[in-house]
Amino acid sequence: MEGEDEIILCGAYKDFRKELRYGLASADEMEVAHILGAVCDEVEPFAFKFSEINVEGIRAYAKPSGTGISAVVDFLKSHPQSQIKEKLKSYCPVPQLLSAAECCFFNFLMAATKVSFRMGDSIAKPATIPSKEAAEDQIAFIGKYKNWITVKKLGLDKAMEDWEVSAVLCSISHSAVNKAFDFSGVEKNDVLVSKAASGKRKSYGNLVEALGIMIPELKGDRLADAFVICKVFETIGYKPYASPEMLTAAHPDVKPPKVKGRKPKG
Repeated sequence: MEGEDEIILCGAYKDFRKELRYGLASADEMEVAHILGAVCDEVEPFAFKFSEINVEGIRAYAKPSGTGISAVVDFLKSHPQSQIKEKLKSYCPVPQLLSAAECCFFNFLMAATKVSFRMGDSIAKPATIPSKEAAEDQIAFIGKYKNWITVKKLGLDKAMEDWEVSAVLCSISHSAVNKAFDFSGVEKNDVLVSKAASGKRKSYGNLVEALGIMIPELKGDRLADAFVICKVFETIGYKPYASPEMLTAAHPDVKPPKVKGRKPKG
């Protein structure tokens, strides 16, 4: 793929409209990470919305007391897993979207407690001012920087369903979250992630246990801690950001991203 180094996010569907092009000619890798974080901020709310779960209901429910990751733990401890799941199911049009509701729930829990778990506005805003990239009859995410190239596109037509748009936005989110960590140069403390979460099956109780192991060893560095927090959640089986597998139970045509290294049990 020839052309300038750039990141493009464009497309228009219902109330989603983005026309962003970031030129990367003078950007270093950390700035690219910040731009990818901004992309996450742009697409994530619509990935949840178009999944057809009741986003506002989940937002109202995910109201912990206090701030910091300990407040997330306290909320989970004070609400039985069965109670949380039944509440989240009530926000789903079909039971198979529980994974999407859980993803959204943990995302909102951490936003409410001011916990950073990925690159984005809570860590840093990009310095690069985007120019306008016309939105055509598609949603497109194009990234090119040095040896990195990604292209994700979805053609739009009148027969398009919301979940199909959610799926491409989830794919963009997943790629942007993980590539932002790569470009940031953050210390990837896989030893701590493994110590806290490895071998634990997917359950809220095991998540609480893993977070309890993790918390005393966090460094107080927002970016480094965000990586560990994100990957502990992932390893237990709960991604706290929009990602394609949150839709696969309800929509089997949506393929989950390939697992690299970690694979949660359960």
